[in-house]
Amino acid sequence: MELVAVNGVLAGTAYVLAQGLVIPSPDDASPGQRGCRILAVDAGEFTLEAVDGDMSLFVNGLPLSGRPLRTGDEVRLGDSLFIARAHERVPTTVLDACPVSLGRLAKTPHVLEMPFDDAVLYADGVDELRAGDDLAKLTRAVGALTSVRGLAAIDSALAGFILGVVPAERVAFVDHDGRALSVRSGWSSAGSKAIEVDEEIVKHACRQRSASIVEAGGRQVLAGPMIAFGRATGAVWVEAAAAATLDQGHLRLLLVIAALAAVAREESRETAWLQESKERLQAEINLEHNMVGRSQAMRTVFDRIARVAQTDATVLIRGESGTGKELVARAVHRNSARATRPFVAINCAALTESLLESELFGHEKGAFTGALGVKKGRLELADGGTLFLDEIGELPLNLQAKLLRALQEREFERVGGTRPVRVDFRLVAATNRDIDAAVKSSAFRQDLFYRLNVVSLTLPPLRERKQDLPLLADYFLRKHAVRCGRQSCTLTPDVVTCFLGYDWPGNVRELENIIEQALVLGSGDCVVPDDLPPGLFPSGAPAPASSLDYHQTLERTKRDLIAHAFEQAGRNHTQAARLLGVHPNYLHRLLRNLDLRARIGAR
Repeated sequence: MELVAVNGVLAGTAYVLAQGLVIPSPDDASPGQRGCRILAVDAGEFTLEAVDGDMSLFVNGLPLSGRPLRTGDEVRLGDSLFIARAHERVPTTVLDACPVSLGRLAKTPHVLEMPFDDAVLYADGVDELRAGDDLAKLTRAVGALTSVRGLAAIDSALAGFILGVVPAERVAFVDHDGRALSVRSGWSSAGSKAIEVDEEIVKHACRQRSASIVEAGGRQVLAGPMIAFGRATGAVWVEAAAAATLDQGHLRLLLVIAALAAVAREESRETAWLQESKERLQAEINLEHNMVGRSQAMRTVFDRIARVAQTDATVLIRGESGTGKELVARAVHRNSARATRPFVAINCAALTESLLESELFGHEKGAFTGALGVKKGRLELADGGTLFLDEIGELPLNLQAKLLRALQEREFERVGGTRPVRVDFRLVAATNRDIDAAVKSSAFRQDLFYRLNVVSLTLPPLRERKQDLPLLADYFLRKHAVRCGRQSCTLTPDVVTCFLGYDWPGNVRELENIIEQALVLGSGDCVVPDDLPPGLFPSGAPAPASSLDYHQTLERTKRDLIAHAFEQAGRNHTQAARLLGVHPNYLHRLLRNLDLRARIGAR
């Protein structure tokens, strides 16, 4: 009888049981540590005795009771699992990973085929001795598969086990998604030569849920499906050793082992996916922000915000006007340790140089005409919190030098003052200019740029994340609908199509303004293309060939119909709206969008 380690640091080690044999502790395989001692009970029968009182020793999941070991017993010593077996040794050959190619092999006659259901559900006629031996092998397979984690570890453990219980030299695993095959991995105990897998045989095994033995390349090959949760998730290709013969027992055993491994793989894959989803959702939950977007570009931005917010590093936010740079700055502050302290924002492009200096650094009483008292600047007001400088690229050069000193020394002097004021703030700056070009042209100080560009965040323009357009449009619709008295208003599919075809030079800010304008000026339960401003879609913009004539004809018909209504109403706007069956405000918008005022001369 032997004890074979199937996992842990002693994995693959076999101990031939003998009186007085001591197995080292798997937790510390140094010679000075001993785990358990083998005791002979009777001729050919053995039991175990723990040497270290602190070492846990279990047989078949129960604390050691002193009963003799039997073939197939599981012995857990510490964190390692051993299997008791008789007259069989674990293969000592080392497996090499090898490439696998899918193709079509010539002359592959079938020797034997067995459906999966027959192998698993019906075992009539199986030799009892063979069945008992196979059961022991399956027991070890379960122990091996339950002791590994990760898809790659499952493949390598399964390959080694298959080559140990089937007279084979090479094994390959192939994935099947219901339509196509893809190579997963290949393993060999006889060199790293590429394994050639017959694509048609593997597809047949997956479609028919059956395993078969064929002759290929002068040797027998066993191909069988890996069944998990009622479907074939892949297949295993096993090449027998030279002159070895495979039989029905090998076929049955491989089908069952492959099914166990397939379930383990799917569970491992599902666990990995759930863990990844949990971490992603947890990060989104923990990240507090007011931004809308599910595109990959915005997920990258959210991830960067979550990472940088935990530090005190200076952040430079780049992006076109209207992309939401201030929202990012507020998100960085809100998710930082300074969240309970002030968030102070100032637009560097909105003030003259003299006013901007006073706003940033404050001033003393009498510093200039009208300075009737001491005024704290934005840097001082942001003490302990976050200072957000929007449009930092517009900061005058002399103020750049003063800001650089405040960043380096964390102190400054008010305008007209002589006493230094010490502050502790985090700086977040934003710009829509090409600040690298400004540095090269000496319009922006290089040393200040290096101070600002510790962590850089670039916001994608709306035209590069159009998959977020429907989500953003719906968000702004709900945001402004209540104030405009149109709570149940929705966007028509034509409006969404128009949005997707526009380049949005004003980005998210432009989208919000257009939605609000459509809600204010429109009527009815839907926002329709006529509610959109006339300049949104230039008449010269290209349109799909299939819809160009339709839109031109429709617009021309609208113009003629409205002009005819005004003629019938004697150029009276209210009467014309009544004839057309539309609201007077809607008719006003049609006149503006279709540029008809000069044509009809309405009163």
